[in-house]
Amino acid sequence: MNYLAHVFLSSPDPEQQLGSLIADFTRGQLATLAKVYPSGIMKGIVLHRQIDRFTDDNAWVLESKRLFAGKQRRYAGIILDILYDHFLNRHWDQFSDADRVVFIQQFYALLARERQRLPVRLQRLVPRIIHEDWMGSYHDLEQLGLVYRRMSLRLSRSNPLDDALTEVKRHYSALSEGFHQFFPELVAFSEQQQQQLDRE
Repeated sequence: MNYLAHVFLSSPDPEQQLGSLIADFTRGQLATLAKVYPSGIMKGIVLHRQIDRFTDDNAWVLESKRLFAGKQRRYAGIILDILYDHFLNRHWDQFSDADRVVFIQQFYALLARERQRLPVRLQRLVPRIIHEDWMGSYHDLEQLGLVYRRMSLRLSRSNPLDDALTEVKRHYSALSEGFHQFFPELVAFSEQQQQQLDRE
């Protein structure tokens, strides 16, 4: 899952929301990270990792990955992570009563306010995340093409991501159906894991 989905699936607690994004910029054992970050952020990091594992193993996601042929099959996880933020943007009202734009802007304000607490690499990205509206701009399908091309350039080895949008458009209906089957399962799983984290 990508940035918007992780924040959406997180607790509304600001610390846990921060942790849900910080998780993409940290590596290592949880016990080591717990020496650096407070418990609220750690809960966000833990939930993020649980969500990623659930997503990787989910039958609907695996079926969607099989729609990609050849070299793109290897990068299907990356393609879907970004695409699922697109679907969440487009179908937000099916999953939340909150205003999508307000939700995103409130999180951007949190990032800006807490920027100095973030990992250095994320600190540097915050102005771009906000200015380029990384969480909200995925509403536009054509924007994904630009995102895939940028990711293609960042990877060291040759890859087919620059043309990923062509395959996404070819299978858009089936991929959308897969998302709508998968995402409610992920929401239920996240709520269950959050309740467990809150009890600890």
